[in-house]
Amino acid sequence: MSMICIICFNNHAEDDCSDFVSSSKMNGIEKKPSSTLTRNLSKVLLSLPTHIQMRRCDDTITFSPTIRILKTTIIGPFEGRFIPEDKLTITPRNGFLVKIFRENGNNLVLDAQDERKNNWCCLIPPARTSQEINCLLFQRKCKLYAKVVRTILATESLSIWYSSNYAKAIGMPETPDGSSLALYGKTGRMIFR
Repeated sequence: MSMICIICFNNHAEDDCSDFVSSSKMNGIEKKPSSTLTRNLSKVLLSLPTHIQMRRCDDTITFSPTIRILKTTIIGPFEGRFIPEDKLTITPRNGFLVKIFRENGNNLVLDAQDERKNNWCCLIPPARTSQEINCLLFQRKCKLYAKVVRTILATESLSIWYSSNYAKAIGMPETPDGSSLALYGKTGRMIFR
């Protein structure tokens, strides 16, 4: 089976991609609590990059940039509470399953219920349609990242879905609504339909 790398769109796995090192990254630097007040802040807020705003309305959280985020930017790594797959007892947040595949088969799933244990990346909401997708989740080695697949304007919210390889591995559709997703590689040619 041929694998298309989500980072460079060549025929290899993301683990083998040399372009990963040179990609622009946005991970957020975790701020260390300096007072009693900030000690009660969640890891989500402490890890939020300065150019990303978090909005909360009831149980819904969204993230929007204050500046443009360019296509090909890598977001991550996702850091949080990962538990053995067989210990998952609740539905994943927003129904979006996030899993780390390990060589020994002891896969881990993200428990994103507790904001005190997860960085901001873990709470990027899933896209509801293929048109909303602006970030694709992928695994490199034993870490999870998201690649920005189209420039995100300051007026937009980040919306994530699974990369093609990751969707196949996790047993999910390649888009949330089952329609096709068009991605364009470095040369401008369409990669996926």
